[in-house]
Amino acid sequence: MNEATYLYCLVRTPRNPLSAEVPPGLPGLSPPRALAVGEGLWLIVAGALLSEYGSAEIQRQLSDLSWVSDRALAHEAMIEHFSAIGAVLPMKLFTLFASDERAIANIRDHRERLDRTLDRVEGRAEWGVRIRMDDVRAREVLAAEARESGAQSSGKAFLLRKKLEQDASRELAGRLHAEMDATFAELAAGASEAVRREPVAAPESGGRLLLDAAFLVPVQGNAEFEAIVERCASRLAPRACDLTLTGPWPPYNFIEEAR
Repeated sequence: MNEATYLYCLVRTPRNPLSAEVPPGLPGLSPPRALAVGEGLWLIVAGALLSEYGSAEIQRQLSDLSWVSDRALAHEAMIEHFSAIGAVLPMKLFTLFASDERAIANIRDHRERLDRTLDRVEGRAEWGVRIRMDDVRAREVLAAEARESGAQSSGKAFLLRKKLEQDASRELAGRLHAEMDATFAELAAGASEAVRREPVAAPESGGRLLLDAAFLVPVQGNAEFEAIVERCASRLAPRACDLTLTGPWPPYNFIEEAR
């Protein structure tokens, strides 16, 4: 055997979802095919030569960021294409089976669980929200506080200036911890589901990431959710915080493993 079956995603839609406008897919793979699993469920796959996509070759190439990035982008483009057609369950990058039959059998073995997941994400899209504190503006906020406090308490003003010199963003971020909890709750109230991730430090960005979250939002409720986002962004701006909204995306953070 010199070829395996590469899996992109599962799609639930009444008719065959393939069209002439389908993206090309990963480099070196055959054109995408739609395998009928039954009852409106389709598995989007392609043929992959083991000389290019066998486990040993993939492991060897993982250190090549350009090689991995090109394939990750092509994989995501395929998933995003089909997410506009029906409810989609994305497969992990480099998910392969020995044959079409093995891939279909695996899906059928987990059909009940997969149907439940599709029910949850159908008619919904994922939106990402990140709130980052700007270091320069954080210093300005604390400097203003120090000036305002100077007339009332020179001692307090001195301490605020010391905080400013040492770590303005840490000082302000500590005060905003409860504000981030409240903001996440407010955003989650406008979504079907929400996931909050531990913020990852990125010193080179010149700011401190305070909130990193994903929200599963009904497509028909996008405008309402975006209005909540705008309200939160306006409230946080004077506190040296920038809110970034990304999406809509396929529901990457709201699916169970399909294999």
